[in-house]
Amino acid sequence: MSPILKYKTNYLYLTGLTLLMCGLPVSLFLTSLSQFFLVGSFILEGNIKEKWSRFTSNKVAVLFVGIWLLHLVGMLWTSDFANGIKDLRIKLPLLLLPIIIAGTEKLTEKQFRWIMGAFVFAVFAGTISAISVLTGIIHREIYDIRDIFIYKISHIRFALFTCVAICTLVFYIGYRKELTPVAKFVALILAAWFVVFLFIVQSLTGLSILLILTISIFVYHLLVSGNKIKKVISLVMIVCIPLAIGIYISKLVKDFYQVKTFTINVNDKTSAGNAYDFYLDDDKFENGYQVNVYLCYPELKTAWNERSQIKFDSLDLRNQPIRATLVRFLTSKGQRKDADAVFALTDNEIRSIEAGIPNVNSQKMSDIRSRLNQVIWEIDNLLKGGDPSGHSVAQRLEFWRAAIGIIKVHPFIGVGTGDLLSAFNRQYELMNTKLDEHHRLRSHNQYLSIAAAFGIPGLIYFLFALLYPLRRAKQLPAIFILFLIICMVSMLTEDTLETQPGATFVGLFFILFYCQKREPDSEKIVH
Repeated sequence: MSPILKYKTNYLYLTGLTLLMCGLPVSLFLTSLSQFFLVGSFILEGNIKEKWSRFTSNKVAVLFVGIWLLHLVGMLWTSDFANGIKDLRIKLPLLLLPIIIAGTEKLTEKQFRWIMGAFVFAVFAGTISAISVLTGIIHREIYDIRDIFIYKISHIRFALFTCVAICTLVFYIGYRKELTPVAKFVALILAAWFVVFLFIVQSLTGLSILLILTISIFVYHLLVSGNKIKKVISLVMIVCIPLAIGIYISKLVKDFYQVKTFTINVNDKTSAGNAYDFYLDDDKFENGYQVNVYLCYPELKTAWNERSQIKFDSLDLRNQPIRATLVRFLTSKGQRKDADAVFALTDNEIRSIEAGIPNVNSQKMSDIRSRLNQVIWEIDNLLKGGDPSGHSVAQRLEFWRAAIGIIKVHPFIGVGTGDLLSAFNRQYELMNTKLDEHHRLRSHNQYLSIAAAFGIPGLIYFLFALLYPLRRAKQLPAIFILFLIICMVSMLTEDTLETQPGATFVGLFFILFYCQKREPDSEKIVH
């Protein structure tokens, strides 16, 4: 080994981690390149035997690598070998990052602050670019709030990055002593901005995670704090936060089902003298107005084709039948579905319908109330036998139903690493699902995905590997506990490990936060 390469410092390792932290929120290319850099630095810095010994003595890291090895073993009963190899490649960060991070000497506190600062800065840069698109500073066609993310990073994945950035900032504000008052003030402003950003982008995943994190911290304070005032405050917050949210959502549900009464005359005609169709038994509503009454499809088709280049019998930009979007939109305005109503639409409303926005009140991209109303509509539509295609929450319920069906048939060893996609396709056919082929996806629940691929024993191992560190919870850094909550909650509604950014996200922070040097009192959640 060259003396130049065989030095005791870890600058190459630190550089690789910095590049990875900068790339993860904004660049798929840099995310991949930095991991190659880390592998190279791991080898070039030498002492491989010592590093391997350090890794193998870390039970948490070894168990975590077992998640990737579980996928490797799952190749034994896989029929789609090519797809299995692809899955192993995507999940390589679950193998490489734990070996590299656990095998390398721990970062100094200064180095740890440096790389986490780089991550927070990258997330901040990502939020600014997204807001620049939303406000028109960066010109780009936007049909959905997720279109404002220009770096090909999933909006849900970016929400997870934002949650980690918030936890990092709160961690240093509340539990570290070395930051100056000015630095803490800047960190507080940044954390507040990230929370506001999650509201702007209507991230139900991100906001739900923050809610659970907040309540978890109050529960912890309630259980272990010796300060009576803290206990009382914690108890009040534990009760009041869910209660306030429950009251707000119940009001939205009540308003959704609040039917507006108006007289229906089945003999009414359009201004052009054409008859309306009435489906009085249909119980679909939009803003309290019944959808399938006062319908004149011939007039709608003619008038719409004059107003829009997307034809009436085509799909909107969310791959939904545009005729259905148009009918819902007109209904939400309390109008009849005829030519007069179409010609009365503004140009902005025409663009909204083309973009797949079905309700006049949902045109503001950053309106969280509209997003919640959309979720209520999706669930209501599904319960009434509607097509869940294109509706994220309703689709997930169908995905989960398919995954549970697969698990029931293959409870012990699952279908194998590479056969999940074909298993889901078969299950959808058996279910006679209403999902169209474009929307027949995998479970969007990591736990169900693991159980479907490797059976219940595989799921038990997966959960054991994630939860094993909690056996010594009092010794864990607060930031690790917070990340574990983010990680495990995200897996309820996402296949978090099924993309390279997701696998990198989990593999990086799980091991990094666990392995980072811990001081007996300074990093506990409660003092």
